[in-house]
Amino acid sequence: MKQHQAFLKRFLRDDRGQSTTEYILILSVVVLVAMKFKQTFQSKLTGIVDTLGGKIEEGMREP
Repeated sequence: MKQHQAFLKRFLRDDRGQSTTEYILILSVVVLVAMKFKQTFQSKLTGIVDTLGGKIEEGMREP
């Protein structure tokens, strides 16, 4: 029984891999947020690119 208690104590104190788990959780949250706002970001980026393209075309037409 004491062996089990000692193992459990060692297991609970062992923090190896903890930082990796934290990084994975943070990355998961970032990916979820990016997926949530993908449509908004995509539409804004498309608008910016279209505006920039129009200005470039105007600049090429003017002498």
